[in-house]
Amino acid sequence: MSKNVIIIGGTGHLGISLGNYLIKKNFNVFITTRRKKNKLNKLFNHNANLYTLNIYNKIQIKRILHIAKPFLVFYFAGQSLPDKSFKKKYETYKSNVIGCKNFLDIIKKYNIKCKFIYPASSEMYGKIKGKINIKTKKNPVNPYGESKVIAFNIVKNFREKYNLETYNAIIFNTESIYRKKNHLLPKICLAAIKAKKFNKKTSFGNLNISREWNWADEQMKLLLKFIKRKPQDFILSNGKSFSALEMINFAFKYFNLDYRNFVNIEKKYFRKNDINIKISDYKNCLKRNKLKRKSIIYGKKIIYELINFYQRNKI
Repeated sequence: MSKNVIIIGGTGHLGISLGNYLIKKNFNVFITTRRKKNKLNKLFNHNANLYTLNIYNKIQIKRILHIAKPFLVFYFAGQSLPDKSFKKKYETYKSNVIGCKNFLDIIKKYNIKCKFIYPASSEMYGKIKGKINIKTKKNPVNPYGESKVIAFNIVKNFREKYNLETYNAIIFNTESIYRKKNHLLPKICLAAIKAKKFNKKTSFGNLNISREWNWADEQMKLLLKFIKRKPQDFILSNGKSFSALEMINFAFKYFNLDYRNFVNIEKKYFRKNDINIKISDYKNCLKRNKLKRKSIIYGKKIIYELINFYQRNKI
């Protein structure tokens, strides 16, 4: 069996986590990106094959599939910020939907034997009471979630109508050391560091939201276990929910500080249509696939991992 893998848009934090894990397992990893390759080698320890790719150009898509001859194709491209999607509606739709469909069209047309994995999102469901499972009605509250629903249905349709080996991985909040610093948990950790070093205050929005914060390395390892099973849709999450306020408390207690002395709440940082609570029925997917999950890094440990990394690297 081929050990060649393509990660489309593999320079986001999930792609980097997945790529480095696969490299350690001796897979031949091909990473596609819009960015300049010379800035990316260090992210993959110089062991990935980096290619510049336009996901809207089917000729280029055909070429990279011909070069790599992959048995796994991960589509991790796409605008992924819910807030930004209100201002960049077409870009969000185009990158999450059209790019994905272009790959599926080429795979189908040329009968390329591979598994295709799409990272769907918990943002597809909107404001839901109770636990989210595969059959939960999708009612997104932002253009990003809407684009993910459309792509989810396309991926599922190619599986059911054309018998392609396609998977939808419904990913709940996932963090890593590669996560951009404007996301909530990195911002929380950096706020605690600035408070300790400079006695500086930081402003936040709604801290009453609760999420199942996952660690990327654990998520990607479980993802690979799921795709050894038959093509399907499945949830990737750990079921361990914490509020943003709890996560802030963890971060400031790391330095023996009281967050109340360093945190301001400002209405301008509240997100439009924010969802307060998001809970997954993750066990159902594990059970039907006869898989087990043992989460080690969650809650306080995620905060500590990020703070330790930022301090080591003087971020």
